[in-house]
Amino acid sequence: MGFYSVAYIAYGLLQAALAVWAFVLWRKDRTAGALMLLLPIATVWYDNLILGLGGVIGAGPTLEALTVPRFVGHALFTPSWIVAGVMLATRFGAFPGRERLATIGSWVLWAAMVVVGLINEVVSFEGELVREADVLYYTNVGRLFTPPPPSLTMLVVVLLAGIYIAVRTRGRWPWMLLGALLVPAGQFLGEEGPMFLIINLGEVLMSASLVATLAYVMRRERTAA
Repeated sequence: MGFYSVAYIAYGLLQAALAVWAFVLWRKDRTAGALMLLLPIATVWYDNLILGLGGVIGAGPTLEALTVPRFVGHALFTPSWIVAGVMLATRFGAFPGRERLATIGSWVLWAAMVVVGLINEVVSFEGELVREADVLYYTNVGRLFTPPPPSLTMLVVVLLAGIYIAVRTRGRWPWMLLGALLVPAGQFLGEEGPMFLIINLGEVLMSASLVATLAYVMRRERTAA
């Protein structure tokens, strides 16, 4: 097992640790928004694990079968951060007097993006074997839309929420914005070869920034109470 495969497994373990932290916070917070923040992190560890173990499993029906849940997870849970982003912004004071409308809007947008994601990632799934450095995995060449609209929509919502929170706290909490910026910044490096590893590191740091922001807003609310 080579360096890049080990790195993906390490990313999976980091995401698993972040999922545990997010779960602990959700147990204390008990909001739908906190649950929606947890769900993508609780599934993306599997994504990294399969990427890391692909070279060991080898090409064939086993690896392809293990790949399908990766894309199902992306379709169902990537848009969840739309709801989480709006929830966090709202708890920092966004949408005064229109919090309920903003929340409903985030759920409607989430549902629409789930439908798009299922069509784009699951219904249209067509696996193609890819080898990058020592990493072996199946990608989806059957997508109707590239880049995927759910990922782009989620990223825009989280970026806007991060900007609002950074301004609202007068720069004292820029971490959600910075975490979200790392993902598109990584895209400029390209998705070919080992640079794909950097993109996934950006996703780990984005997850960490969201969980840390939830912890921060919960602590902030306790202090104000």
